[in-house]
Amino acid sequence: MYYRHNLDYTYPERSDQHMLELKRTHELRLDADYEYMPRGAWFRVKRALVAALLHLVVFPLMHLTHGLRIYGRKNLKKHKKELKGGAITVSNHVFMWDYLCVLKAIRPHISYFPAWKPNFESGFQPFMRILGGMPIPEGDIHAMIAFKRGMDEVVESGRWLHVFPEGSLWYFYPDIRPLKPAVFTYAVKYEKPLIPISMSFRPRRGFRRIFGKGPFVDLHIAEPIYADMTLPPRAAADELRARAYRIMQEMNGIHPGDPTYNEDQNIDNYRKTM
Repeated sequence: MYYRHNLDYTYPERSDQHMLELKRTHELRLDADYEYMPRGAWFRVKRALVAALLHLVVFPLMHLTHGLRIYGRKNLKKHKKELKGGAITVSNHVFMWDYLCVLKAIRPHISYFPAWKPNFESGFQPFMRILGGMPIPEGDIHAMIAFKRGMDEVVESGRWLHVFPEGSLWYFYPDIRPLKPAVFTYAVKYEKPLIPISMSFRPRRGFRRIFGKGPFVDLHIAEPIYADMTLPPRAAADELRARAYRIMQEMNGIHPGDPTYNEDQNIDNYRKTM
């Protein structure tokens, strides 16, 4: 399970620093009036059409091109009743289409998800919005307040939310980087189940090597976990974050005593392992 590739990637020094480069086709203006949580009848119609496209075309392609295997769907079925009121999923962020892997794993749910603003200034913008993408504002306090209000509405209303708490995409990085704390405060505030998800890799073999050089993807779903509500909110969020982090490492085959096992959630202290 703990496969480490030999691809020629140079990872940034900070664990939340982006290595993805996107060609921006336009500028997205984010302010307090922007609709961060898409809604409305027409949006729901488009979302239903995209859901059909995902099941008929995209998900089969993920199996073909990325060798996607999913483990732990039984953990969602076992807790179906508890998950009826919505859930928060978190995962490592390791390649361009990993969110589609998450959607395949949690089907029939389609999450909302916060994402880096430049993603919405590229050709992916329409598709990302239909899938529930919420661009994160930069440098405008009023826009950030409105964005956080949209996040509150997603979680409070019982919809599903997915977050990549490492904060950036690192191509096929096999270890779990420190998780930023924000999403865990939502799980505490609204007492929602949090589902750790991790993606690990295996060698690309056979004829599917023609589809790319990246390794094949194994996605692992843990059982839902809950915040310890006997703790003060900040402490409860920190404890939940540490617990989710340990679970994600272990699902990737990284256990205490391994050279890359990490318990320090301070981004400034993290030292990349490849």
